[in-house]
Amino acid sequence: MLKLFEEYLTYLSGEKNASVHTITAYKKDLEDYFAYLESRGIGETAADHLTIRRYLAFLRDQGLSKNSMARKMSSLRSYYRFLIRENVLEDNPLTLVSTPKETKKLPKFVHYEDIRELLEMPDATTAAGLRDRAMMELLYGGGLRVSEMCGLTLDQLMFPIRSVKVFGKGKKERLVPLGEPALKALTAYLEEGRPLLLKPENEEEKGVFLNQRNGHAITDRAVRDIIDKYVLKMSVTLKVSPHMLRHSYATHMLENGADIRIIQELLGHERLSTTQIYTHITKSHMMEIYNDAHPRGKKEE
Repeated sequence: MLKLFEEYLTYLSGEKNASVHTITAYKKDLEDYFAYLESRGIGETAADHLTIRRYLAFLRDQGLSKNSMARKMSSLRSYYRFLIRENVLEDNPLTLVSTPKETKKLPKFVHYEDIRELLEMPDATTAAGLRDRAMMELLYGGGLRVSEMCGLTLDQLMFPIRSVKVFGKGKKERLVPLGEPALKALTAYLEEGRPLLLKPENEEEKGVFLNQRNGHAITDRAVRDIIDKYVLKMSVTLKVSPHMLRHSYATHMLENGADIRIIQELLGHERLSTTQIYTHITKSHMMEIYNDAHPRGKKEE
């Protein structure tokens, strides 16, 4: 079955165009499942719906959240669909198993005043500062995922139409327009910052945003560390991740009247329901403002 598992991982990468992150997560989930089956002397092709339900109970007893259990079930469903497709199995044991209902959490966003302070933190007299400012402007000004931004190459920059070409989940391509601040920050970085970060031995490097130490394309982890560094210097106590800048982009666009279907396209969401969660955020934000500002909205002391 090991060979079949390897074929499945190749299928995810080659035919499904799954991201490295997705493949890694599915691989880990399935390895955990296989270990569970082995500990109970059950072959994976012998597992039935009762086996899967017992596995769910085992996960619950291990203290996993419903969201984590739902993700593991998604991995299993994908794998068993592959086994059916390859004629390894005739019946899918997950057909009679319900996925635990996920707990929906509203994405967190950052208020514009705090965003503006954060964007002004980098030192524009240094190469790293120019890079950091441009990165954060793209995360907030373009709503890019951090993986999309880290994967940007020079040929994806489309200055004549004030946009960047992005390859999102499933390697789906989309054009993301950029506002003047983002374009200005990106231009300054490319002209004055990137040449200083590019190492002589890496002259062929095509990544837009470079690591200061080795001159190669910057990583997700490095971007998170950079943002953490600036947040610690701010005048307010915040916890800001790169993805929160993307959430803030969508929330602020909605608050200012943007059509939700346009935002869906800009964010690269496959389903409108994924984008609609931001409407709940704006409603929640409006209630906060109402409760703080309206005489009849304030709670009595």
